[in-house]
Amino acid sequence: MQTIQYSTKLAPNQVAALKKISEKTHIPQAVLVRQAIEILIGTLSKKSASWDFMSLVKKRVKEDRGLLKRLAGA
Repeated sequence: MQTIQYSTKLAPNQVAALKKISEKTHIPQAVLVRQAIEILIGTLSKKSASWDFMSLVKKRVKEDRGLLKRLAGA
């Protein structure tokens, strides 16, 4: 797999936990980070349809609220 260098900041407790897991599992920290990101992407991708649906619902509610106000005033 081709990789691209990417920099980010982690909290000290996250770095300590990552290092501990790496030492216990003998899996390099970079591999653990990539695996964690894959899990996150998979989880959020499944929820993406829900987010799209909720965005549509919010948009419709906003439109309907305006319509209801106009009708109430009529």
